[in-house]
Amino acid sequence: MSTHARPTLLDVAHAAGVSRATASRALAGRSSVDPVLAQRVRDAADALDYRTNSAARALRSGATGSVAVVAPSSELEGQGGPFVGAPLRGATAVLFARSVQPVLLLDDGRDRAPLLRYLAGGHVDAAVVVLQRESEPLFAELGPLPVPVVFVGRPTAAMDDALTSVDSDNYGGGRIAARALLEAGRRRLATIAGPGGYAPADDRTRGFRDELAAWGVAPGPVVHGSFSMSSGASAAASVLRRDPHVDGVFAGSDLMALGALRVLEAGGRRVPDDVSVVGFDDTVVAQTCDPPLTSVRQPLRELGERAAELVLDTLDDPTAPAQHVLLPTTLTVRESV
Repeated sequence: MSTHARPTLLDVAHAAGVSRATASRALAGRSSVDPVLAQRVRDAADALDYRTNSAARALRSGATGSVAVVAPSSELEGQGGPFVGAPLRGATAVLFARSVQPVLLLDDGRDRAPLLRYLAGGHVDAAVVVLQRESEPLFAELGPLPVPVVFVGRPTAAMDDALTSVDSDNYGGGRIAARALLEAGRRRLATIAGPGGYAPADDRTRGFRDELAAWGVAPGPVVHGSFSMSSGASAAASVLRRDPHVDGVFAGSDLMALGALRVLEAGGRRVPDDVSVVGFDDTVVAQTCDPPLTSVRQPLRELGERAAELVLDTLDDPTAPAQHVLLPTTLTVRESV
């Protein structure tokens, strides 16, 4: 055990003979932890009086026992998919499991002064901030806060390395999408990319092109959309004008892929007989469209879980260094390839 006056999560991990990340997941009740290891972690926490000591620390220090979860309100209308809702569910589940009260704060994209005052006013002990394209200005305005902050997503490549973040491996997902099309025998490949200059969209496109290069396949047309179904339809129409014989399309979101499917079918290009389509996100759209869409899955709920674990780790050990965690993306195979 370390020489700290109070036990930390690192002390529990050392006593149990596991990593700090495993100890955090075990105490949060994550099913991904081996039951034997999880029990060992709980026994170590009990032996060190870890939970009781955490409660006593809150009383001594005036901590609130709450963590803010900040999200853009525009995404809660349900039209943009689960990109906020799933991380929120993951983060709040971890916080509740550790007897920490989540406080939902919404960014409406207009006057952020009340939100910033609240975060700086001692009302919460830390914050998990879910970033989307629409909330990039929030990131720029946050500045230094007196509480630990962990970001879900890295919408800008210029994010300070001193900030802790959790994101999907968008680059790796782009390579997975290319590999699925190439292994299906497709060679005339087009990309319906997300907005240029938005880091996740750029990473997906870069990964796709790098995988093509590794196979010695020249990239086809690249048309940018806005992650919407209508922009995917417009982009697909542009692709067909530039290469009427395209036989594979990678769309940087499921909604854009859905728009592309409709245009391809209307243009007499049958999916998957004539052309294969791969989307990104693996949302309910991918499951319910016709044909069901092969899509790269983002671990959206897991992003929120990991961010909450990291912010609690930081509260337990304020000297812990910043981390940039990339969670793997995977391919869900359906009928569009």
